[in-house]
Amino acid sequence: MSSNPTPPPDPSDDWQLPEEAKAPPPQLSAGSTPEPDIRSGTWESADEEIKPVPGQLSPARSALQPVIDALRVPFGSLWDDPRGRPLILVSLLALIAVCGLSCFVLSLALIENVGRTAAPAPTAAPAAQAGPALPITAALRVLVNDTPVPAAVPNRLTIRNLTFDVLILQPNDKGEWVIDPSASQVAYWAAGTLVNYVIGLPAIEANQTAIASLRHGDLILLDTAIGTLRYRVSHSATVKFDELVSLRDQSNPQLTLMLLAGSSAGADLRQAVIAVYTDESTANSLTTLGAPINLGDVRVRTLSARLIPGMSVGLPADQNYYQVNVEISSLVTRVLDATQFTAQLIDSGGNRYPVSESASSADGGLGWTRGALSGGQTITATSGFQVPVTMPGPRLEWNFATEANNPYIARVTLPYEQIVVAPTAQPTEAPVAEVNLLNVSISPEGNELRVVGTVRNLTDRFLPVSLRDFSLESGGNLTALNASLPALPWSITPGETLAFQLTFSRPPGGQPAIFRMFNQAFEISGL
Repeated sequence: MSSNPTPPPDPSDDWQLPEEAKAPPPQLSAGSTPEPDIRSGTWESADEEIKPVPGQLSPARSALQPVIDALRVPFGSLWDDPRGRPLILVSLLALIAVCGLSCFVLSLALIENVGRTAAPAPTAAPAAQAGPALPITAALRVLVNDTPVPAAVPNRLTIRNLTFDVLILQPNDKGEWVIDPSASQVAYWAAGTLVNYVIGLPAIEANQTAIASLRHGDLILLDTAIGTLRYRVSHSATVKFDELVSLRDQSNPQLTLMLLAGSSAGADLRQAVIAVYTDESTANSLTTLGAPINLGDVRVRTLSARLIPGMSVGLPADQNYYQVNVEISSLVTRVLDATQFTAQLIDSGGNRYPVSESASSADGGLGWTRGALSGGQTITATSGFQVPVTMPGPRLEWNFATEANNPYIARVTLPYEQIVVAPTAQPTEAPVAEVNLLNVSISPEGNELRVVGTVRNLTDRFLPVSLRDFSLESGGNLTALNASLPALPWSITPGETLAFQLTFSRPPGGQPAIFRMFNQAFEISGL
């Protein structure tokens, strides 16, 4: 029996039988047992009944089967082809990466936008309280070189002969101060104003009179946790009830003093006094040279002090002049009698020396005060004292008062070391000149030493004098000559005397200087 030829296999068919299965079954000979055909098969259990589809159990599913089923829906036959699956997976991973990067960039943009968004408007401030919730020392922290220092919280205010206890208060944004309007001797400090202190007083009659009596230059004292601060009245002003400029302006050291009528009184304006800070010292306290001292009506400041050898101004050999230059300023509007001003000098031994008119005017001194001192006027004067050569040091004290027996005095400590000019023994050989020193002093600038003296020609011929005939030596080093009067060289007539002034650079202190001229030496100490 003929059979139709088997068609060639389709190359596109992935499910072909193996070659052994395609071979024809072998022929059987007589008496042989046939081998089972590998192409045929039977159910493993012919006795079991084949159940209908609903009764069959589903095989176990892989954990990734839902993902695979989901991918098969959009991609269809492309996913069924195993060669196309890697391309699909790579594309999905790239898409996920792009989405993640986009979300990251969007998050950064949102964060930046939130940072730039304006802060919400603040809620209404609560009513003013009698004090902050925290202790003021904890609420206010002042650092100097990263070191905390106590805040200068005020505790007492003094206006003329009136004193007020200072309480802490926080005005609200409307400028309202919750105070006791009938309180006397009580002032309220706007908490946190530490440069421009803002202090309010209840607008009672006594406080209104005190504020109205203040004049330009009047002194106001403010006691704080770190000491007493002093202010001089500058001007008066009026501020609106709700104006908080005085609270916010903390650029200038001053005191802003206001009358508080309170919002219930319906006052639209407040009277204020502005007082500027002054670095004055107090009366009766010992201060240093150059510090201003307040004496109520006047302010006095020492400018300089010097010792004048008595032999240069015609005094006996055992006497000197000591001068103190001062500046006196009136702080009141009325006229003061400057002839009532007194001064005295006290040495380290407790000896007291009164002002001397001749000493105050000697050697270019300005003289002591006299006449009238007008309101706001400033004068400069010299208080001179005649003192012994042996006046003990090393400290002097200068006292000043506006009148005799006034308990309020200015006290200034002055360094003092006597300048001693002692010539050495006379030379044994016949001298050619006689040299005398009349005055040795330090220049006002403190950088030069001035030597004033005379040289007399003891020979019968002209005596030439040049730089090689004199010198100033200190510590083994020669000191430079800056100027000479008269100009060098000199030529002195026989028997005549020449007066001279030599100006040297000031030698370093700590050891005496030696001045030599024509074999005569003079030791100068106290430099």
